[in-house]
Amino acid sequence: MDSSSPKSNTGQLNIPTAPQAAAQAIRESIISGELSGGDRIIEQKWAARLGIGQPTLREALNELTHQGLLRKVPARGTYVTQLSPEDYRLIQEVRIPLEAIAIGKAAENLTPEADAELTALVAAMTGTGMAATDVRHFHDCDVAFHRRIWELAGNEYLRDTLEAVTFRLFVFSVVGRWPGNSNALNERIAAVQQHLSILEGLRSRNKQIARQVFIKQTVHYWNTQYGLEINEDELTLSGWMSADGHGEETPLPLKYPKYSKEKA
Repeated sequence: MDSSSPKSNTGQLNIPTAPQAAAQAIRESIISGELSGGDRIIEQKWAARLGIGQPTLREALNELTHQGLLRKVPARGTYVTQLSPEDYRLIQEVRIPLEAIAIGKAAENLTPEADAELTALVAAMTGTGMAATDVRHFHDCDVAFHRRIWELAGNEYLRDTLEAVTFRLFVFSVVGRWPGNSNALNERIAAVQQHLSILEGLRSRNKQIARQVFIKQTVHYWNTQYGLEINEDELTLSGWMSADGHGEETPLPLKYPKYSKEKA
């Protein structure tokens, strides 16, 4: 995700600090594919390239590490994160239930203006180009689509948590995957279809329907395109309350232990 913000809510320009600008430059290099998963970040090289000192660069690297784009290996250095299918699955186990909450709230708060914004973002995601600039454009639209939904949810704590959880997911799920991939166009079409379905769910203005559509479409997309084995039932309330994780609710005990002062 691009964490830079050219304007504040008051319309004034937000001038990035040197560490923020350096972090953005390295982030751009990861998104463009110049830096690949597992590549080592040579501090002297990047400090010279960006015209900054190594202390400033380290601040930038700390920001990117916090966002999950880099990882530090003691006594070895800093490397670009490389996510495995299992990493994707574990992130989705956290991301999907959280974003389902945001989806439900956004459905109830959807306005014609927000609908138009989300529609335009999905339309901008379409295309057949697979060059680095095309992948970057798709990534930016994808991030903007989800961020708009989080804003509609009206919960800043939920929004910030989703930012932290999904940052690396949205970057590494696309970067370096499409260029040269014979199935790239099909994946892109599937991604656009997924977002169209999510938008239709939001238009229902019904939080239950919107959440169900989001969970079903997201699980299907990631299982199909990335070979994950996410269990949809484990991501829903009914699944959490069942003994086998397949939606059959487990009866709760009729009696609960009572607090006793004598036992205290």
